[in-house]
Amino acid sequence: MPSFFKGGIFLSEFSLVIKNAKIDDNKITDIGILNNQIKKIGKIDNGKNSIDADNHYVLSGFVNSHCHLDKSNLLDKMTEDYLGKTLEENRVLLKKLKSSYSEPDIEKRASETIERMLSKGITAIRTQVDVDPTAGLVPIKSLLKLKEQFKDRVYLEISAFPQEGVVDETKRELMEKAMELGADVVGGLPLVEEKGKEKIHLEILFELAKKYNKSLDIQVDETNDPRMSILPEVIKMTEERNFEGRVTVTHAIALSRFPTERAIKMIDQMKKLDINVIVTPSANMITRFTEVSDLWIRPSNSITRVTELCDKGINVSIGTDNIRDIFYPFGNCSMIRELHMLISATRMTTKPYIDAAIKMATTNGAKLLSLNYGIEEGKHADIIITNGSSKLDILNSDETIPCVIKNGNIIYIDENKFKGGITDVYR
Repeated sequence: MPSFFKGGIFLSEFSLVIKNAKIDDNKITDIGILNNQIKKIGKIDNGKNSIDADNHYVLSGFVNSHCHLDKSNLLDKMTEDYLGKTLEENRVLLKKLKSSYSEPDIEKRASETIERMLSKGITAIRTQVDVDPTAGLVPIKSLLKLKEQFKDRVYLEISAFPQEGVVDETKRELMEKAMELGADVVGGLPLVEEKGKEKIHLEILFELAKKYNKSLDIQVDETNDPRMSILPEVIKMTEERNFEGRVTVTHAIALSRFPTERAIKMIDQMKKLDINVIVTPSANMITRFTEVSDLWIRPSNSITRVTELCDKGINVSIGTDNIRDIFYPFGNCSMIRELHMLISATRMTTKPYIDAAIKMATTNGAKLLSLNYGIEEGKHADIIITNGSSKLDILNSDETIPCVIKNGNIIYIDENKFKGGITDVYR
């Protein structure tokens, strides 16, 4: 029974019903929600509140698998001479900006970014948060406050990120303190260590992850140059230390320039070890390197072998990465924009790859964060109603999300789109 009669009014078993929701290419149906969960998919007469999706696609909420909330909106503190620098130059400039960090400053900038992400349909976020001698523990403390503040509106997972390395004892101690404060994930960045110490960096990360029983999310191979690749060492350590299913690599761009046979062998190893991959298309494409006369090094960058990773069944998710900061001065927090860049740059233009890309931004990201996402009965009610009646429509839209539902509650709605918002059946 969809509802029952008591005391002169109808009481529904659903707190919210989404009517006429397109949930795959061939199915339009209703979705009944109760207690933060999708309770029914099928014909539903009414709910306590209802909203008409008008045959538009309904998806699980977007998951931003990789960003840097503590750095976001630093553009407002930058001057024109900060723009157009190489990756190495940007890291030097970042230290100047971070020297004036304060908790109120970070909280203000990061809060503004989270609010914009919510309006763009992002219901879950993994953020890398700097832990280093320049900023100390100020960024971690700030984001832990925001995690609590936004807990009812967005799922926020914090990765302690050693922006200036971890080999130095002082830097390692800061990472220990960050984990003790409550960081959820051990982050990593081998590239920032002195040449020859990248492996030690990885060893320390695995030790920290084991000590605190956390997963790893390591930024690897931000360049096209396979000679600098640290991914093979990550694969080796994952196997040696029995970390199957607990390791994520972000970027992995050098994989795009390994000979195909070698790259596929590495991907097969990653599949066996259940290693996740995160891509950040816009930031990857804009990253610049010093121009040198070398066959392997390009001043421009690329994106990892996304199609091959998908073909092999690797869990690939997507993130916005930097937003209006020293590394990427653009960005409007839109996952649709990132998907458009990804599909264009990697030519994911067939229907199976378009479907795969949408999954990267939704259920694949949810799997990475251990969230129970999907438009299925029993799944968590983090849902977005899109502007598109097809997945191509979604990708070609103006990047707005008309309705965002978190924990079964509408947290954002375009009332012009829905002509008055939700309908209360008691009225």
